[in-house]
Amino acid sequence: MTALTTKIALSLICALSAVGFAWSLPNASHKAQQTALAPIVTLARKLPTTTLAPIKVTSCTQAGVIAATTGWNQEQQVRAMMIAARESRCNQDAFNAFDSNGGSAGIYQINYFWCKPSAYWPQGWLQAQGILTTCKQLFDPWINTRAAYAIQQNNGWAPWGM
Repeated sequence: MTALTTKIALSLICALSAVGFAWSLPNASHKAQQTALAPIVTLARKLPTTTLAPIKVTSCTQAGVIAATTGWNQEQQVRAMMIAARESRCNQDAFNAFDSNGGSAGIYQINYFWCKPSAYWPQGWLQAQGILTTCKQLFDPWINTRAAYAIQQNNGWAPWGM
């Protein structure tokens, strides 16, 4: 391992441990969870995402690290993680074929409505935003999180019923 790889690995281990701690406080106040997440948010924003190896996201701890790299503030990250836990149990491979428009995919269960061509968005809304090129990319946890962030910034939490 190179020095950079070792630093990144150690940083991720620390971040994952801290996120796990924050989410293991079921009766903790919202403010306590935000306080516990603050160091992870700072760390995640400093990590160079282009050098990180892809990870298989199967837990909310892993999804939380990815969420911390978006533009969401700490309060929004807590809400995003509650949505991810409710929608997919934070599993990047989750797919609901029974949702309208061809289904919903990934951690945040992004409905294919957002990536299918329409009268207003001939390529699809997420394609027009430069987030993805095909709906299948919604299974990539980084793309799914960026898509969720873009949708939330455009429409609030309404697409998730909140």
